[in-house]
Parts: sequence; structure tokens; C-alpha cells
Amino acid sequence: MKLDQAVLQLDAAAERSRLRLLVALLGGETTVGDLVAVLQQSQPRVSRHLRLLLEAGLLESFREGRSIYYRWSAPGLAAGVASPVAAVAASDDPTITTDRARLKALSRERERGALRRALRAGRARGLHTSDTGAAISELLHTIPGEHRSSEILIVGCGSGELLELLLPAVRMVVGTEPSGHRRQVARARLRLGGLPHWTIRDAEATQLPLASASFDLVIVQDALAPGADVAQILVEAVRVLRTAGRLLILDRILPTDMELTAHLAALGFTVTRRQWLPGREPDRALFQASRAELTPARTGTND
Repeated sequence: MKLDQAVLQLDAAAERSRLRLLVALLGGETTVGDLVAVLQQSQPRVSRHLRLLLEAGLLESFREGRSIYYRWSAPGLAAGVASPVAAVAASDDPTITTDRARLKALSRERERGALRRALRAGRARGLHTSDTGAAISELLHTIPGEHRSSEILIVGCGSGELLELLLPAVRMVVGTEPSGHRRQVARARLRLGGLPHWTIRDAEATQLPLASASFDLVIVQDALAPGADVAQILVEAVRVLRTAGRLLILDRILPTDMELTAHLAALGFTVTRRQWLPGREPDRALFQASRAELTPARTGTND
């Protein structure tokens, strides 16, 4: 980092309200409205502080509907400012303790409210983590490179259960989810975990707003519903996957497992693992695939 950039970041963080904002955002992306409620300051004042942190490169923002979300930027987390901010967050300072309690209460209320709306709309969807957790954890040990340097995308992240499971083990987890109710539940759940290296975006599986070759592992979760454009979903998943990356499909597979295998083969991928998951959904399976040129001759599948 150059001297001028370091001075800019240190100067931006060395102010009481801005430091409180940085601490609050260590839990993950949050709207301006929620940050106003946490700091108990006017929106113009909070927005001005956020703008200065953006200009210093410590934060980044994105718009979703009428809301603007702020989060730590990847360069910001890598900068020297992050460590002292984390130390303040871990302290028993009364102001920080109060901020933490307010943010926790807001997150729980957001989660409850979003769940109520999802249930009324008939859109509640969960992940059978007891069925999949062990398989996912085992898979993490096969991701190219060290776990902590891995970047993972979950297409159709739902209400965030799988995101929450993976977050402590990797460098970055991105989730996409078209349902606003589920995104709200997922964000509330992840903020309570207190880790910043995640983001959730509004996106359809057939059109991901993400750069090509960005992820070491792409998980397509519950996105292959009847009528879905399976071929286009897989094209997008492969596009954002790095060359040595793995593709994981976690969905109700029967009776289209052969069709799925054919789509993957057309994209140059070989199924390296096929595992039917126990539980209430006998057609639910986990497929793992890699680029054919990187796959050993043996199939290695488990039927």
C-alpha cells in the first residue's frame, strides 16, 4: 500500500463515529437505515461518514431496490486498519457494547419479520443441513488451495443456512437469491455470526451479475426446479468458475440425473461424485463435477 492511501485510510478510521461504523460492519453488509438506528445519529450525518469511508477504500456499497448496503471492501479487510477495528469490536467499551446490542436486536427483528412474510407467501425454504453438512465439510478439503484462500459462490442461497455453515472455513462466500424474503433472513442470520467476508445479491441463476472465473467452488442449490432453464443455469455457473474450480449441485435430481450429466458433459465437465442424500426427500442428491481435462480417467462416482 502506498503512503498516501495508508494516511487516507488511517485518517478516515480515526474518528469516533466512523470507527463505530467500521465495528458495526464487521458483522457484514448493512443498510444506511440500520446504521442510523445503531449510531442514533441523523441519516445525513451517517451518510457523510460512510462516504468518507468509501473514499478511503475501506468500504464498498451496492444498491438493492430502494436500499443501499455498505460492507467492508476486500482491500479494506486486508489493510492494517482492520486489526485495530477488530480489537475495538472485541472490547467491553460501553458504547460498542450498546451498538452491538442494537444491531443484534435489529438483525433478529429483520429475521423474524422476513420469516413471517415468507411463511405468509408460502415461500419458506430451508436446507437439510443434517443431510448435507458432513458432505459439504468433506468437500471443503478437496477445494484447490488452502481453505482460507477459497472463494465460494452459492447460487440459490435461500435463507443462508449453507452460507452460515461455510463462512468460518473460507475467505469469501457470495450468495445469490431472487427472493427478497430469503435474502433478508439470510443477511440477518449472517450478521449475527459476526464475520464480514460474505455478501448476498439479488440475482436469477440464469443471469449472474458476477465476473467470469471468480470462484474456486460454485454450489447450485435448489435452483433446478421444474421448468427451470437447466442448461443456462449451468452455463452461468461454469462461466464464473475458475479453471481448476469445482461445481457442486445440491438439488432434487430425479428423474433428470442423466439429463444433468449430459448438460455437464456438453460444457466439458465430468461428474466426479454422485451422492444420494438421506432424509425426507429421496430424490435429493449432491453432484460434484470438474473440468474433464482435469479429471482422472476413473469416474470416482458413488451411486
